[in-house]
Amino acid sequence: MIYRTTGWLTFWLALVFYVIEYVSGYVYFSANISVNGWNRSDYLLLVTGVALMVALYNFIFILGHEALSYLIISGELDRLLIRPLDPYWSLVLSGFDLPSLLELLVTMVIFLYLLQRYTLGIMRILMLVVTLFLGVMMIFLPNRICICLNFWLTKANALGGIVEDLTSMLSRPRVFFPLFIQLFFTFVVPILTVTNLPVEIIKGDASIIF
Repeated sequence: MIYRTTGWLTFWLALVFYVIEYVSGYVYFSANISVNGWNRSDYLLLVTGVALMVALYNFIFILGHEALSYLIISGELDRLLIRPLDPYWSLVLSGFDLPSLLELLVTMVIFLYLLQRYTLGIMRILMLVVTLFLGVMMIFLPNRICICLNFWLTKANALGGIVEDLTSMLSRPRVFFPLFIQLFFTFVVPILTVTNLPVEIIKGDASIIF
């Protein structure tokens, strides 16, 4: 009962925050104008794409990462290391977060609905899928670094969720941020790159083919 209640609360809270971001798009673009080359459809697609990335990460990896962090802190990692399997992936992929699956399905349906407003070729669709995968990896890898910090810092588990929160905070068009934030989160910690790239590819403003 506790797990089910927590799961439903997690799903509804995530949905509420997504709805707030979605409605904000209608406020920002209430006159249906274009701001620095971004219109309402572009903005809604961006926030939905980021929500899709976060939901996919949570569905596949979140339970394993939480379990790994606990094992490191509690000193119970040895029994995992003696197994004849890759200890990291056998734990990280040991379970799936079902509430996040509901969020993933909702955001995927909305993303596909918004995508109908654009004309896309096969190559652009393939690049879009790749960039969504890169977005999930951009959440996964910093979280992996945060978990590894538990080996040296006793309070490093407090960093859990900070990457997802930062990704959600930066789920806005790159040009909306001050120049310093644009540069830092594009070239140093490339979160703005992976949040903006799917929509930029859809609009034809970027490509991952060199």
